[in-house]
Amino acid sequence: MLTRLLENARRSDPGRVAIVQGTRRVTYEELHALAGRYAAGLRQADVRAGHCVTVILPNGPEFVAIFFACARLRAVMLPLHPSGTRDELRAYVTDAEARIVITLPPRLGWFAGMPTTVIAPDALLADRPDPSPSGEFTGRSLYLYTSGSTDTSKRLCCTQENLFYEALNFVETVGLTATDNILCTIPLCHSYGIGNCLLDAVYTGSTLVLLEPDESPFEACWERVLQLIRDEDIRFYPGVPYQFRILAALPAHAGADLSRVRLCVSSTDVLPQRTYEQFLERFGLPIRSLYGSTEAGSIAIDMDREQTMQFGSLGRPLANVELSIRDDSGHEVPSGVTGHIWVKSPVIPPQGYDNRPELNASAFRDGSYDTGDIGTVDARGHLIMTGRKQSFVEVGGYKVDVGEVEEVLHNHPGIRDAAVLGIDVPELGVLLKAVLVTDGTCSEAEIMSHCRERLAVFKVPRLIEFRDVLPRGPTGKLLRKELGGVPPSFGKPDAEGFARTWTAASRHGRARQIGVLVAAIRSQASITLQQELPALERSASFQSMGFDSMRAAELQRRLAQLTGLSLSITLLWNYPSIDALAAALWEKMTSQAGAGAALVTSVEP
Repeated sequence: MLTRLLENARRSDPGRVAIVQGTRRVTYEELHALAGRYAAGLRQADVRAGHCVTVILPNGPEFVAIFFACARLRAVMLPLHPSGTRDELRAYVTDAEARIVITLPPRLGWFAGMPTTVIAPDALLADRPDPSPSGEFTGRSLYLYTSGSTDTSKRLCCTQENLFYEALNFVETVGLTATDNILCTIPLCHSYGIGNCLLDAVYTGSTLVLLEPDESPFEACWERVLQLIRDEDIRFYPGVPYQFRILAALPAHAGADLSRVRLCVSSTDVLPQRTYEQFLERFGLPIRSLYGSTEAGSIAIDMDREQTMQFGSLGRPLANVELSIRDDSGHEVPSGVTGHIWVKSPVIPPQGYDNRPELNASAFRDGSYDTGDIGTVDARGHLIMTGRKQSFVEVGGYKVDVGEVEEVLHNHPGIRDAAVLGIDVPELGVLLKAVLVTDGTCSEAEIMSHCRERLAVFKVPRLIEFRDVLPRGPTGKLLRKELGGVPPSFGKPDAEGFARTWTAASRHGRARQIGVLVAAIRSQASITLQQELPALERSASFQSMGFDSMRAAELQRRLAQLTGLSLSITLLWNYPSIDALAAALWEKMTSQAGAGAALVTSVEP
């Protein structure tokens, strides 16, 4: 089926430019011939139907041609991003049992000792094209690995029929034509790049415009992006949220002109409302959020008229796609009720997880896929996603959607980028951490105040870290696993220092000891509340200071670590002020024989 797509585009207009990259302009006639020559080279390398061909190449005409060469031979292509480490790439090649790896130096030597042929694309190119196969083929075609943070070893095998419908469903829904030149600034090796750039271009016979293959981040090449939009008459731009955020924030003198672009689509991550509104105000062009997944391809998009678009709505399902909302037992719920989002689509791979069949029963059922996301369908038939299952973090017994917290942070005028995650802090449990990129005008205290005014107390981040840039993968997706870590100042309380201070105070009697305890309680309470406590709050109730059950439990654990005492979880409610609590702690510490020695010896190294 994929071979037919390329042949149809070639027959329709053989001289039309299929791919533009830098000074290279490859017509559909030339792309068809290039795919045939790569197919012949693969056949000479003993690649046959069903064999895996791993491709580790940057965006370029070679990648596209090899994609269709594999389809012509009915082989299975595994595209991997060149930024992968040696160990990561070897692990994927091993799992997929690749017959051949196509890559460039220095990676040619990375696969030494493995039972696979390694070759550069130029060395694979045969003099004459392999003949086009006869008959229609709908079978196995493309390996994709899920990009989830919990288990990256889940492999899907998309068929040629799956990929055909991925293009058909999207093109029919949004109305793409051969005149809609597509700008691709995302990796073609990603499902988004293949589905909404490569396949859409060939399905419609339009021109695919690629950035030059360098390692520069989007922040460094936005001028080139604007030039391509202008010079190549781009009509369709599929991007990711952080790319749209950068374009929306360009200075007035940047000369950005998107007047000829008729469709901007954002996918792979949640689009912040602030980015949507800034982009719309700047360019008069709404960003359409495309909801999809590796397992089910493109699922839904809001293609309503601009006047009736609603931010937060993911629109209706694409052509040939069905949605259902189900409860935890898998039963459908009435319209307007929130539940799990299930998808039925011809894009879903028939075998589910190709290498993890034991997981299929819980994720795939009756031709449908459980996205793991939570949402509802409104009265207009539009999908509203209320939370991603993977984004919920349990903090102190509460479920917190980190996407909601990130949205609040993104709405702060001084914050340029934000990520929120749950981190496990010893003795304190899971706490929320916000990692921020700012313009340098906002302080931590101001950000905390901004959050407290807009979020329930348990949703306010406990830790804030400032960085120059957030780590992102090839598609712009946040690499949350690189955002962990606890600042040293937030670690376990200084029990050794407290023990020394307490011992010194013991020589001066009860008043000095009470003073030490008051200072310790105030210090730990300030850390817990993330704000300094005024002196007058010694007699104020903890509840009036802002302590709820979650923060009271944290302060109880901190004081237990500091003093070495066994303290009740109801500590702050039994002794509801700093003065009352200091007196109670003094009683406990002075009534225990050898308390001072115990404090010193109980400190962990």
